Amino acid sequence: MGNVKWYMFNVHLWSAILDISFTFLVTPYFIFPATAGYPLGIFIWFGLDPVYQVTVLVVEIGMTIISILVLFENRYTFLAASRNDFWKRFRKGTFVILYIVAWTYFIPFIFQVPDPSIAVPIVLKQLPTLRCFYTGPIFVFTLDSTVVARVTMLKLIIDFSYLGLLVYLTFRSLIKQTQSAALSKKTLALQRKFFGLIIIQTVIPFAILILPIAYCGWAMSVEFYNQAFNNFAFIVIASHGLISTIAILLIHEPYRTVLIGKCNRKVGDSGPNSNGVPQPIARGNSRPI
Repeated sequence: MGNVKWYMFNVHLWSAILDISFTFLVTPYFIFPATAGYPLGIFIWFGLDPVYQVTVLVVEIGMTIISILVLFENRYTFLAASRNDFWKRFRKGTFVILYIVAWTYFIPFIFQVPDPSIAVPIVLKQLPTLRCFYTGPIFVFTLDSTVVARVTMLKLIIDFSYLGLLVYLTFRSLIKQTQSAALSKKTLALQRKFFGLIIIQTVIPFAILILPIAYCGWAMSVEFYNQAFNNFAFIVIASHGLISTIAILLIHEPYRTVLIGKCNRKVGDSGPNSNGVPQPIARGNSRPI
């Protein structure tokens, strides 16, 4: 399973990039149910337009999802489809399309951003209590989020349907190979264990993110506004990196072993005498040797 480490690294890389953007580079402040807010991260210091900052986040979310799809696809190909020419062509074509969509599907919405002089007063009228506690600038991405929401939802349904298909096919392949003894018992046991671990690793962060994302969708659908709930929802979303890291350390023993080893080494090195050579102790008025 040596080659899978690069697919796992790809997942970790895009997850880390997304978390850094969400919590440091962009740091979005949303005011749902309006599709509006303002970035508070370091990008704003460099004068990067908020619309491009939103696009960066959307692309990174798409690439993170695709990295997970590639990881699961690698497991299925390794177990069942490495010699299947049709699957090889299908997977290449599918991922080319998914990558193109992830990078480009949000571009048309960039050109539909309304004029701030018109859009901001409409949002302030929709949320009259907003200026009681927030007097900063407001960026309105769209006044009608229906099209954006529907297109994004369709994309997510396709992505997660493909992910579910890969999980099902891989699980079915493991069962078939167990029954036919195509692989050794030790190899099958390792494959089953690893497959279960990456499922758990994927499910835990998504399970935690479902609630705040569902709240945001509900708030937009019923036009419910509570900034405290908005802030709490995005604090939970921003904790994705912390949750993912804890899940990885709890699930994958190699990561845990390396971390514990590093910590033990640091503790040993920070002792009073890290080179292990005992020093003579002066007594009374005698000088140290």
